Amino acid sequence: MKLNSASVNRVTAISPVWIVPIVSLLIAAWLAFQAHQNKGAIIEISFTNASDIIPNQTQIRLKDVHIGGVTQVKLSDDLKTVKVIAEVDRDISKHLSEHSRFWVVTPRISATGVSNLGTLISGVYIVMDPGEPGRYTTKFNGLESPPSFQSDDKGTQFVLQAKELGSLDIGSPIYYRQVRVGEVTSYKLSDNNNHVDVNIFIRAPYNSIIQTRSRFWNVSGFGVTVGADGVKAQMASVASLISGGIAFDNAAAFENAEPAKENDRFFLYDDRESVQEGQYDVKVFYRLRFDMSVRGLTVGAPVEFRGIYIGEVVSVALDTSDIDNHTTLVYIAMEPQRLEASGTPTREEVDNRMSRLVDQGLRAHMKTSSLLTGAKYIDLVINKKIADRKIANKEIADKKIADQNANTSEASLFRREANYSVIPTASQPDDIGQEVASVIARVEAIPIEQIGQDLGASMQSLKTLLQDLEQNRTTLKVDSVLAKLDDALGRTQSVLSGVDNLVGTLDDTLAPDSETKYALTNMLKSVSDAATSADQFMQELTRNPNVIITGVEKDDDK
Repeated sequence: MKLNSASVNRVTAISPVWIVPIVSLLIAAWLAFQAHQNKGAIIEISFTNASDIIPNQTQIRLKDVHIGGVTQVKLSDDLKTVKVIAEVDRDISKHLSEHSRFWVVTPRISATGVSNLGTLISGVYIVMDPGEPGRYTTKFNGLESPPSFQSDDKGTQFVLQAKELGSLDIGSPIYYRQVRVGEVTSYKLSDNNNHVDVNIFIRAPYNSIIQTRSRFWNVSGFGVTVGADGVKAQMASVASLISGGIAFDNAAAFENAEPAKENDRFFLYDDRESVQEGQYDVKVFYRLRFDMSVRGLTVGAPVEFRGIYIGEVVSVALDTSDIDNHTTLVYIAMEPQRLEASGTPTREEVDNRMSRLVDQGLRAHMKTSSLLTGAKYIDLVINKKIADRKIANKEIADKKIADQNANTSEASLFRREANYSVIPTASQPDDIGQEVASVIARVEAIPIEQIGQDLGASMQSLKTLLQDLEQNRTTLKVDSVLAKLDDALGRTQSVLSGVDNLVGTLDDTLAPDSETKYALTNMLKSVSDAATSADQFMQELTRNPNVIITGVEKDDDK
């Protein structure tokens, strides 16, 4: 029997020593799987600068809720932008799309006020706006400034076409009847660079007010206009004076208006008066000929008919067709819709109407609207004398009218030409000019020189009379004068006696032992005591204001 022999048996079971590492590995794998499942999306946002963005500190928020954070900040390959690498929560990452927007919130000081002062303590943060659903992406271009509205704000966007931007800016308010209902969101030059497209956002429920008949105008700044009607000054709110603003209203002249649609385009007028002027889109041009001075008549001067504004002067020029001709040509633009609001009349229809009015005696007069400024305007007046003349032959009629009215200059009656028609004029002075001329004539008719001579003669006669009295004063009746003097002395003595009696009465009243002086002394003493008490009360009230409610504490020792 061999004692040193050994037998080896294979064990197929796992040793208990490996149980702990295996369990640890399984737990680690589970935690890694859970971490991967809960890990958010890694996004990249490009900004022009870092703007105090700090990795592992700057947050990403949505509606002021923390949804992620910045993990890395680095420059782009071309060194022109800053790439911000951030991680957002998994639940939020599914809402990322090509329409999502990001911007940095920092303290802002603008014309409309101060905002975001809390970031001075908490630091800047990035705001996310999910936007409308769209193609999923993780790369975004950050906004340089906060947008005027977010994707979940209810409202409608429109486009305004303006000749120039003026003082408007992003965030400029939009008013309806002086109530703020929206703001400017962006602006840019048109594709042909002929105007500025201003994008606006009208918040719900005010967006339902916008209709196809709505008219928008600029209420920015302070405006002063000087015209034939005098000086006019306009200023809206102080906020619009600083940051600009837009107002709108619905024109009542239009019927069957429909609600405006998203991105509908409107024209932005310079002011409210321009809105009213814009309703009259039909213009017919006429030429007037004057053989008198047109000083004070400027481009833009009104043209009136029976006190109604119907157009304006568009040009004033000398008639150079004849060197010896000293007449002046005035071109006017008439807006016939001001007389008939319905329809859009053609030039032929307007000319036919003007021709009938000229046959009835219509003439163009140049009148003065203000003696202070010397401004003039064109007034279309119907001469009744001409209207009463029923002559078929116009040439004979014109000749007779010219012979009977020497103060009237009429080159011809109504005449049609290619670009404009001709309206006859009248050159007699206007009403204000006649009144001024009448006043001047009356002043000139006053015989000032004769009045001066008469006044000098009257003064000489008075001087002679006084000299005669001085030479003959000894012949006056001295007895009568002395009698009147005695009477005056007697009345004076009576008055002095009354004064003496009054002084005696006052002396008795103020005597040391009089009753009146005693009562007066007691009254003055009472007033002095009352003043002293009031002063003490005010001092106590100053030291202890609560005494009005609690009262003065009593002294127990007394």
